[in-house]
Amino acid sequence: MSIDLFHEDLFDGLDEAVILTIDGAAKGMEGNLARAFARLHPDAWEEIEDNLSYPMPLGTAKLIEIHPDLSCHYKFCFIASTLNHLLVLTDQEKLNVLSGALRQVLSIGAAKGIKSIGTAVLVGGWRLPIEAAFEQICKTYSNAKAHSASTPKLNIYVLGNAEYERLRPVLDI
Repeated sequence: MSIDLFHEDLFDGLDEAVILTIDGAAKGMEGNLARAFARLHPDAWEEIEDNLSYPMPLGTAKLIEIHPDLSCHYKFCFIASTLNHLLVLTDQEKLNVLSGALRQVLSIGAAKGIKSIGTAVLVGGWRLPIEAAFEQICKTYSNAKAHSASTPKLNIYVLGNAEYERLRPVLDI
């Protein structure tokens, strides 16, 4: 499996692409990491926003190529519509949303020849248990890898010490 877990800030990684999450219902409903990205790379975020159409269905993803002249080390940004402020979903439905968006990210990434993608654990605005979300990411990645040898490497970044220590053993399974 080509998943690595890093105990560091997502934006310190040297990945070719990054996954940022939004609530695709309307503009301005970004996740915390998307807002942090916008503060770090305002020009790139403006370009990303200009390329998004709303509504963006829950559980989908879109690839935005970042212009090389912009001050941003990422070549690509995946916007994943995994946040939801309206519907009441079961934990399984939430995991299905995560899985659907990640499958699209990995499929598009493979088709584009992207080598590495960085992300945080996609717990969504629902605050799925981090272990459950991480296990779902690993399962989705494993399934994608079984169907395509060109599936990009997935680097997952975790800041918290306790969360990092709880997730490390999952990769050893």
